[in-house]
Amino acid sequence: MSLITTQSDFQDLCDQIRTAGLVAFDTEFVSETFYRPRLCLLQFSLANGACFGVDPFLVDDLSEWWEIMTDETTTVIVHGGREEIRFCQFATGRRPRLLIDVQVAEGLRSRGFPISYSNLITRVLSRSIQHGKETRTDWQHRPLTQQQLDYALEDVRYLPEVWETQKLSLQKQGRLDWAYAEIDRLIDSVLAEEDREGWVRLPGYGRLSRKEMAVAKALFLWRNSEAERLNRPQRRILRDDLLVELAHRQPKSVRELNMTRDMNRRDYQQYADRMVEIIKEAGELSGDQLPQKPTGTGHPAQDEVLARILGLALANQCQELCLSMTLVATAADLKDFVRWHVFDKRRGPLPRLMEGWRAGVCGQLLADVLDGNVTLRVSDPKSEYPLEFVRDRDGAK
Repeated sequence: MSLITTQSDFQDLCDQIRTAGLVAFDTEFVSETFYRPRLCLLQFSLANGACFGVDPFLVDDLSEWWEIMTDETTTVIVHGGREEIRFCQFATGRRPRLLIDVQVAEGLRSRGFPISYSNLITRVLSRSIQHGKETRTDWQHRPLTQQQLDYALEDVRYLPEVWETQKLSLQKQGRLDWAYAEIDRLIDSVLAEEDREGWVRLPGYGRLSRKEMAVAKALFLWRNSEAERLNRPQRRILRDDLLVELAHRQPKSVRELNMTRDMNRRDYQQYADRMVEIIKEAGELSGDQLPQKPTGTGHPAQDEVLARILGLALANQCQELCLSMTLVATAADLKDFVRWHVFDKRRGPLPRLMEGWRAGVCGQLLADVLDGNVTLRVSDPKSEYPLEFVRDRDGAK
């Protein structure tokens, strides 16, 4: 079955990976019932075509693999590897070093981002794969069948070949460094999610008063601690919407707490006394201990309109350069560019669209659009590139 279930066989695999210097990696996990996703299977593929699954329920010590993933000599290829990055971080507290995400790489040589695994194989290798029917598999269940293992290994089987093809293509286009930079940015963003103040992202948090914010923060921290202790999802301890509603109402007794719809559920009642206590403690904080209200930019609403115009210019530019606009910029990136260029007079930190490879792709074009130096017109509505942007200063397209 190519399934590794002993520590000695796992060590042999790690030795092969170190010798090869390149490996494709994927995981199967269950996240619905745990505080953090439970790792249920690791899949590996070497450049010689050999594929292996590793059963983490039987191989107790996976530290050798995580050391490989964080060393500076082994290239690790993933597809949409956010969870693989997180598993590495949870296991080691360190970032992957030579990670390649082929989904990101594809967005820099085509307009496909994000792209599914099967579509990626078709696009890059001109090969059609039958990916099985195991998307609803309970990966905790044992024993795994051959059909399940084949499905899981299919997710890594072609990744070394995909990256080799993408790498050559990106080198020819002068975009290989773009891919490395963008994958580093992906890793940074995944790791940063663990450090963010999660209560700030609660729905409706910004509309609360400072005292209500303090209660929301206290309930959030308690919920997180309880969820980690019980190894359960935070939402199973207390839903986000109810947490914010309690912060707003600030009930002073269990009776008042249960006046909030759905709070009389049995699983919530076991925490009722503790929640009332937390609300009381947070409500007694002094003014200098309360969270600060989020500060808005104060910019007028026209940045929305201007950002939409920039979106047209960017879409046309990405079409011509065969880049995924989704990867290049978000709507928030375009608004940030407007605020920096128009309202902040190009002062302060550079927006993302003026950094790195993005600056060369679209920075000057977007600046020219905002400065009125570019005229947009429909040149041929039936063309693949229907829009034309004429730079008024030199008359060049």
